[in-house]
Amino acid sequence: MLSDPPAEDTIEVSIFGPGKGEAILVYLGYNRWIAVDSCVDQIDGSIPALAYLDRIGVNVSTDVLLVVGTHAHDDHIAGISKVFLRCEAASFVFAHALANSQFVALVDADARAYAGIPFRSFSEYQKVFEIVKSRSTSGPGFRPWRFASETTVLLPPTGPNPAKVTALSPSDEAYHRSLRALSNLLPVAGGGRRLARIDPNELAIALWVEVDGKVILLGADVLTGPNGCGWTAVTESFSPEAKAQVVKLPHHGSVTGHHDAMWTNLLVRSPIALLAPFRGGNIALPSRDDRRRICSLTPNAYVTAAVQRPGAVDARVQREARSLGPLARNPREPWGPAGHIRARSRIGDANWTVEVSPPARKLCGRHDRRRASSEGAVDILDVDA
Repeated sequence: MLSDPPAEDTIEVSIFGPGKGEAILVYLGYNRWIAVDSCVDQIDGSIPALAYLDRIGVNVSTDVLLVVGTHAHDDHIAGISKVFLRCEAASFVFAHALANSQFVALVDADARAYAGIPFRSFSEYQKVFEIVKSRSTSGPGFRPWRFASETTVLLPPTGPNPAKVTALSPSDEAYHRSLRALSNLLPVAGGGRRLARIDPNELAIALWVEVDGKVILLGADVLTGPNGCGWTAVTESFSPEAKAQVVKLPHHGSVTGHHDAMWTNLLVRSPIALLAPFRGGNIALPSRDDRRRICSLTPNAYVTAAVQRPGAVDARVQREARSLGPLARNPREPWGPAGHIRARSRIGDANWTVEVSPPARKLCGRHDRRRASSEGAVDILDVDA
């Protein structure tokens, strides 16, 4: 396990997953953190991001400034209410559309007749809203929640640390599309609900993090479109002064989140690319074609665990199980523990150090400067600014 805290003047990006979901922590330097999404370890029920912060001695109640729920899919917000509960000084960030009275009414009604938003996501949001209400009188100037939409500055540069966190999405068009869909989810005269569908990915919050020349793009599950939404809208409306050296790839590296202009306009050449796989249902992401595409764009890509569906086992385990007789013909593998990838860079240094804690691994083979360590593998990367 990675267990050494960052130096005060170091920037860090950590990603955990899959367990159930993915979670990201960003250290902005000088005892300031943000938490993005959440995942749950399916073996022991722990929250890997919280466990890591506790392990390295972070005062979670005071040092985490933002908790961001990027969108209403439970592979991104599983357990996020527990994270927010611990982070007493943090504002909870979510898409503006999910703060409107129609969505809140669905949450308060414990609605089961929904379209597109998993029921478990309603449950997490309900818990978050209850925490927000309990903190609404915490003191002057404290904002227990923040709304995110394109170009919203969620954390402005203040004090000795010029960190800035900006939401790049969802777009205004995505917001209005969601309002139209939400209005059709509420009960109508005569009972029942009109059919509608919301794609939570259309409301996903991509984040742009800047700290003293370090730039990080967190892509959530932002997709390419539809028109006026997703990466098409982001790349048309946002032109950064400097490109990102580290990216959390959108939508688990899937082609549905790939956008050429994102790579050319927002990222340096061969950036450090981080992702957690999606292994639910009949879908496993990133696919083999996705992995080839990612590795053609950067050799510096990392994944928190093997891209393997739940219940799948490798050929060796199958052979060993078959040798035990008919009662062991159908071996099953649990989701397994969440892997951890950590990228660090000191302010003023162009190099990034990437460390992995199993089952995390390099996606595109081994780097020439890779070496073994007691806590995993370490890459020292020169990233073009």
